[in-house]
Amino acid sequence: MKKERTADNTHQIVSLTGISFPRKSIIGFVELTIVPLRDTLRLVKLNAKQCRIYRVCLNDTYEAPFQYFDPFLDICQGDGKQRSLEFFSNLHLAAAQKVDPDNNVGELVVQIPPDAAHLVGESRPLRISIEFSLEQPQGGVHFVVPNCEGTLAERGAHMYTYSYENSSRLWFPCVDSFAEPCTWKLEFTVDDSMTAISCGDLVEVVYTPDMRRKTFHYVLNTPACAPNIALAVGPFEIFVDPYMHEVTHFCLPHLLPSLKVSAKYMHEAFEFYEETLSNRYPYSCYKQVFVDEIDEDINAYATMSILKYNEI
Repeated sequence: MKKERTADNTHQIVSLTGISFPRKSIIGFVELTIVPLRDTLRLVKLNAKQCRIYRVCLNDTYEAPFQYFDPFLDICQGDGKQRSLEFFSNLHLAAAQKVDPDNNVGELVVQIPPDAAHLVGESRPLRISIEFSLEQPQGGVHFVVPNCEGTLAERGAHMYTYSYENSSRLWFPCVDSFAEPCTWKLEFTVDDSMTAISCGDLVEVVYTPDMRRKTFHYVLNTPACAPNIALAVGPFEIFVDPYMHEVTHFCLPHLLPSLKVSAKYMHEAFEFYEETLSNRYPYSCYKQVFVDEIDEDINAYATMSILKYNEI
């Protein structure tokens, strides 16, 4: 039986300011805007796995105590006697249910302190900001760093997120549910030689004063759920579809000739599905990014897809 929802997530900011390829790490910040559905709300439960949480604030003013617990870190709870698949499967299901956002639970529990309780009582949007880091991720995000000479860009180093169900929590704190769509603001700071590709419309690229790094700013005003948010960073070559300028293709260095052949009939596929379904593509842009070392041929997200590069 699902628990009654206590708050609605209406908007989220994701800002990744430190993406390190040598360390395979990420430093970031998120801000969720929620609308409490009850005046008695005292706990906000979010999803976050393999993240180190440093600080949680409410409305940029109140420090919020928090607890973090991931039941998947010890599924069998130290019981080494029973080793049957059925025993493990039952405990695995129980662990998943303990952090299922559709049951109003999660790994990260944020407490609303007494001096901030009036924020809930006024039934106004509440902003929850979280500072976090991610080191050597075991899933959800993958770094490809070829072991050869040259700069990271010359070596074709890149990273990307990939999705199985409920995997967005593996790279940023969120409400990792298909039932919680919201609008998004996405910001990614990368080295000058890199390009960051994410969901929504690219509104601006801002360089740091030393011109060594730049921040890509994306906005997604059509509500989307966290599992439909993705990111790819790398020294990608860019090819704007000559027939549909709202479609952009990205590939790794030296693969542009192959990309142009692969994407040659993309516009015809778009037109076919729009005519067959009698419905236009729901977003203002579409991006497809070809990467290396990904398990599946294609992962689809809001306004973009991440695809496997296959040598011909």
